[in-house]
Amino acid sequence: MKGFFKFIVSLFALFGAAVGALAIFDKVKNKNRIKGDYLECETIDCENEIE
Repeated sequence: MKGFFKFIVSLFALFGAAVGALAIFDKVKNKNRIKGDYLECETIDCENEIE
């Protein structure tokens, strides 16, 4: 029974490590992306495209 619990805990540890690595990869890959709303448009033509 102890072997089964060790196996389950090791699976959770591997899953947690994989999720953490993906989160770090996403953070590094997208560190320059725009946060929040869309950029404001300063041209007259752009106002028609937004609506």
